[in-house]
Amino acid sequence: MSSNKTTDVERYRNIQKRKIRQRRLIITMITLSIIVITMFLIVRILNHYKPETQLMFLEEKEISNRYQVKALLIRDETVFQAAESGTVRSLYADGARVAKNENLAYIILDNQNEEYKELQNIENEIINYQYEIIDNENYAGAKQIDIDTENQLKDVYHSIYTEILNKNFSNISTDESTLISLLNERNEKLRNYNFDDTRLTELLDYYQELENELGNKSNIVTSSQSGIYIRSVDGLEERLNPDNIDNLTAEDLNDYLSTATQGRLEPIQHVEKGDPLYCLTNSIEQYFVFFIPSGNSVDVQISSSVDSITKEGIPLDNGIVTRSEETDFGTFIVIRCDNSLERLSDRRIVELDVELNKKTGLRIPIDALINFKVGNTEAEIYIEDGGYINKTTVKVTDYNNDYALIESKEDAELPIDVATMVVLNPKDVSIGDSITGISE
Repeated sequence: MSSNKTTDVERYRNIQKRKIRQRRLIITMITLSIIVITMFLIVRILNHYKPETQLMFLEEKEISNRYQVKALLIRDETVFQAAESGTVRSLYADGARVAKNENLAYIILDNQNEEYKELQNIENEIINYQYEIIDNENYAGAKQIDIDTENQLKDVYHSIYTEILNKNFSNISTDESTLISLLNERNEKLRNYNFDDTRLTELLDYYQELENELGNKSNIVTSSQSGIYIRSVDGLEERLNPDNIDNLTAEDLNDYLSTATQGRLEPIQHVEKGDPLYCLTNSIEQYFVFFIPSGNSVDVQISSSVDSITKEGIPLDNGIVTRSEETDFGTFIVIRCDNSLERLSDRRIVELDVELNKKTGLRIPIDALINFKVGNTEAEIYIEDGGYINKTTVKVTDYNNDYALIESKEDAELPIDVATMVVLNPKDVSIGDSITGISE
């Protein structure tokens, strides 16, 4: 009897164990099914949302090496000394073209200071009255002069604000000079505008009368030759000229870039007899000398073309490299340029965005190259081949941080040329993918 009970218990235990195993097997199968279904859904989703192939046609385009540099400006200038001591009142701004025997400035003697102050007071009264009638009357032309100047001033204000936020105070003096220059230019334009106002006409006539009287009693500075007038001098004119630019060493350049006046040079306000007063130049050429910092240097070819633009947006196109050599301070570069001399006549140091080593070829973004490292002369790219993606090897003839110039290898099975369709996102696609149906 007891033996039968034992057998029943064991049978019951075996049944329970079998049920547990079955439940575990079912749970395992359900879990595996869930995993398989989840993986299938993930694959479907990934395939559905796989990045589309980004394509472009190869074109002949230009690449270059761009640098932000601080350059020393050198011109062929003739310096003229003051014949008397006194306060200087220039009749022309920097960069003005003047003729021979033209009156350039007055040197106002010390005993004429009261008359000079009266002239300045009348000038301020004219300016204030002009603004008053601009606000109260309908002078569209004068209003436009004021609006144009305000827009230019806003750009300078924005630049100052950005520099302050970035704790960069090195250009504050340049910005201040720019503000003064813009205001002086606005005042000059308004002075020459015909307001057809009786009181303003009387003020202008009185101003002209005072200026003539002051001029008759002052030492009149007259140009001995025609040329571009430069009233802002810094004492470096005779040391820094094109004739001795070949003797300029890297140490000299480094010193000048550190110590020369940054930004606009201040016009001479008071002069002593025999001191430099102004310059004239008949040359249309100017030279910019700078370093490409060590670590960023590239081989810059003599006689290669250079495009530059100043921080203020003044273009310096089609410059020519006349000197390029490696130094401890970086690559020493001299470029010659024959435009914008008038606009930079009051500078010794200029901040430039320089574009060197311009070359043309089949241009492709650097990220579109496969298995490419700095210094390599070959790389692979994905191209369209019969509606599908295929890979070909190309020669890399030049490159910068953003783009590369490429051309076909002589033995290439899939040659490239203008209008070849290239894949821009090779990491997101594979060989054999359809260029139109990858996301399906």
